[in-house]
Amino acid sequence: MHDEPEVEMIAMLSASLALVKPAGMTAKEAADWLDAAYDALAHLPLHIFRDGVRAARLTCDHPAKIVPAVIEATKDALSWHNRPKTPPVLRLVAPEKLGVGEPLPDPETLMPGLKRIGVQQGWLVEGPNGLEWAEESAA
Repeated sequence: MHDEPEVEMIAMLSASLALVKPAGMTAKEAADWLDAAYDALAHLPLHIFRDGVRAARLTCDHPAKIVPAVIEATKDALSWHNRPKTPPVLRLVAPEKLGVGEPLPDPETLMPGLKRIGVQQGWLVEGPNGLEWAEESAA
C-alpha cells in the first residue's frame, strides 16, 4: 500500500489539530489546514515525522504553531538522516620496515578484500608457499 505513510501522517496531523482547534474553525477550514500542513511536512520520513508531531503536541496551543514546531523538532534528525552516507574504506597499512612493531599476520588469514589491496599495493607478493609480505613495501 503506497499511501500508508500519507494516511498515517494526515491522521496524526488531524489528531494534533483536534487538540488545539479553535471553536470557530469550520470543517472546510480544518480540511484546508490539513492539506497545507501535510504539504509542508510531506518531505519528512515517517519515523522522523512521528517524533516531530509528538513533540509538537506537547507544546502547541494553536494550529498555526504545529507545523513550525514539527519542523523545529525534526531538523536535527532530518539533518542526520540526509547526511552523506559513504561506506568506510578499509586500508591495509604495512610498516615502514619489516620486523619493526608488531608481527605481521599470515597473509592467508587476511580477508579477501585486504589480500587484494595488499597485492595491488605491492605489500603482498606471490611466493613459493603462497602469498608473502614483500621485503620492501611501498607504504
